[in-house]
Amino acid sequence: MTSIEKPGALRIGPRDAGWFVLGALLLTLLVLTFRFDRTGRPSLVGDEATYAMQAASLAWDFDLAYSKADYERFVAQWGGPPDGLILQSADGGAHITYGKPFLYALAIAPFVRVAPVQGGLIANAVYLAAAALLAAWSLRRRMGDAAPLWVAVFLFASVSFGYTFWVHADLFLLATTAAGFALVYAAGKPAAAAPAQIFGEDEEETSGHPFLRWFAAGALLAVAGAFRPFYLTLLLPAALAAHAEERRRPALAGLLTGALALLLLTALGQVLSGGSWSGYGGERGGFYPRTGYPEVDFPVSRWSEVLRQWGNTSWLQEGGVDPSYDLKLLGWNSLYFLVGRNVGLLPYFLPLLAGFFAGTRDRGRWAIPLAVGLAVLGFFLLRPFNFYGGGGAIANRYFLPLYPALWFLAGRPLRLPWAVPLLALAGVFLHPLWRHPTAFPIGEDGRYRHVGSVAERWLPYETTQSHIPGGQDFAANGVWIKLLSHSVYRPEGAEALRLVGDNRGEILVGSPEPLHGLALRFGRRAPSRLEVGGRELRPLILHPDGGVTFEVPLDHARAVHPMWWTADDYHLYELDLRLPGAPPVPIELEIRPARGVLIEKSGS
Repeated sequence: MTSIEKPGALRIGPRDAGWFVLGALLLTLLVLTFRFDRTGRPSLVGDEATYAMQAASLAWDFDLAYSKADYERFVAQWGGPPDGLILQSADGGAHITYGKPFLYALAIAPFVRVAPVQGGLIANAVYLAAAALLAAWSLRRRMGDAAPLWVAVFLFASVSFGYTFWVHADLFLLATTAAGFALVYAAGKPAAAAPAQIFGEDEEETSGHPFLRWFAAGALLAVAGAFRPFYLTLLLPAALAAHAEERRRPALAGLLTGALALLLLTALGQVLSGGSWSGYGGERGGFYPRTGYPEVDFPVSRWSEVLRQWGNTSWLQEGGVDPSYDLKLLGWNSLYFLVGRNVGLLPYFLPLLAGFFAGTRDRGRWAIPLAVGLAVLGFFLLRPFNFYGGGGAIANRYFLPLYPALWFLAGRPLRLPWAVPLLALAGVFLHPLWRHPTAFPIGEDGRYRHVGSVAERWLPYETTQSHIPGGQDFAANGVWIKLLSHSVYRPEGAEALRLVGDNRGEILVGSPEPLHGLALRFGRRAPSRLEVGGRELRPLILHPDGGVTFEVPLDHARAVHPMWWTADDYHLYELDLRLPGAPPVPIELEIRPARGVLIEKSGS
């Protein structure tokens, strides 16, 4: 018996469902930015204050110059002073501008003029939505009807969407990269397996003006490069795609002209505002409450003196950046870049694998991983101890502008069922961010909120990164110590640590020389058992005051590489401690290099 479909019945196909899901998620983000209230929340983090103040200067003063009026307006709008500003001057402080390219501030300035606090977040959602829709429209030529759903997976099965709620340029750079590659791959024949009817009749070229399309693509791809020159490597696969066009001359001319025009415009704006041609040139420094702010805490005549005291962070002046070519450091950074507990690509950007699953080599796609790899290598060499973006980052924010390039590896249809295991695996690591997407990146314990228990338990801590938040570090008793879990801490003004009884305490210990063992002395409330990495040890010494000392053998170093304060190798050892049966109270702990005979494992 055949079923009779009622006339006018609503039928939703795979393509409509994909657009609906992507649109609904993007609309939800936009609504959340309108409802997001930062009143009473922690202050701005990372570069947020710099971008917010720069955008306000454009919105109200129509200039890029920093002044005391900018500072006072920020305090009035945000309810307090900034936690830090990146400022720059090319003439010893006579003219001060913001040490960031102005493109992001210019893009959000109209929104900031209407809504000073929430405007930047609303702009983030709008630009992300526009780029996502454009990317889905372009990708469907090769991926078919599933393209919108896959774009939703790219954004929401990674940490990308979390940046909507922070006034940082990196989400804007993701959007410009995605839009640029969408224009690069907007033309050309669709994959053989993709239904031709969804593309219209013209399969070869979507525009009668290839120069204009490629000009826009070049300008969009150069935006990220204006912020950090490493991203200019993305022009390589774009140039190869332009060379593959039937009308290659106007395509190549448009791409290069658009990129050069954007970079020249940015450089000119930086120079005219009183800075260097680059956001990383001139005298450039970070100003914080401890350093004071120009025209507020010290006169501009002391600009150079203050920078000499606190350090010039220019990349282009002598002493600003010290490249590292240490192979051990490069190897460890490569490992952490992929699977690091706080910044790893596979935990927090897992959908990038989808591009490889459906990847092809045509139209320069083979060069996309090469371009991304070269950009990452640039960060490894020039920013080896902070290749991920610093304390305000959610995972790796420096990777965020490179991420959408890998979407366009896909040159053939990508089956949607493949997204199911990918989403499930991504959820293992992303569920803290899914539950609280608007939460402050750093939790009450001083550590990243997006890092869940699975990552803490199974993924390696990034020993090379100096800016991972939450880990107190200090030198004591001839070793360097960094605290990696909130159950072990150092009270202010105290010499000894505190380990909360019957809780896991994770500690990183470093020494310029190899260590054969450590002596751990606990206070009087400690039991006579200690678990270290699952091994149970008995006390070596019982002290008259009730304390106990355990000697912990160290078989091999967790990592060996230079540190941010020395070019010499440091031997690093990771301790996972627990005092089973101890009362749940803080117990004193002192760590020293072992001097006695190592004891055997209990029961041997």
